[in-house]
Amino acid sequence: MDYNLRIGGLTRGIVCDIRDDGTLSARVDGELFEVRYRVISSNQIHLEIDGAGYNVYLADDPTGRIINLGGTSYLVQDADSLAQGRSRRRGPLEIPQEVTPPMPSVVVRILVAAGDPVEKGQGVVVVSAMKMETTLMAPFGGRVHSINVKEGDKVMPGQILVDIEKQEEEVTACQEELSR
Repeated sequence: MDYNLRIGGLTRGIVCDIRDDGTLSARVDGELFEVRYRVISSNQIHLEIDGAGYNVYLADDPTGRIINLGGTSYLVQDADSLAQGRSRRRGPLEIPQEVTPPMPSVVVRILVAAGDPVEKGQGVVVVSAMKMETTLMAPFGGRVHSINVKEGDKVMPGQILVDIEKQEEEVTACQEELSR
């Protein structure tokens, strides 16, 4: 399959041949790579390239996918879609609805309690991965319904750490935006 991907601000041409035996050939800007791969989960893949092993973590983003490789995160986008000017309009399913870590992490601090009001962008949980702390934010304004973890818990991408009930005015604003 041929791909044109925008990675870290650069567009790369990639030709990929994925085989059923857990291997693939990838030609990136003309350079050939033979890769062994193993899917660990829907958010993690283990790659072996030239004898070196890499754990790759994946997370969805409204504009593409976040790929974390060796502690560095990259936004990967379909360059062909970007070039065609397809500005994806955010619908209610594309707005983040959960507080979830981008990679396997440990909960360091919980910044809110059940029943607390929160504003969009307010920090709710601090997680640590690879000696780096990240504050996870409320995706919208509302009230904390429940905290699903405690400090010291090991968490995975996709695991919902904090449930937030959306404020009614946020719901109305989303509905108005969609009707335009």
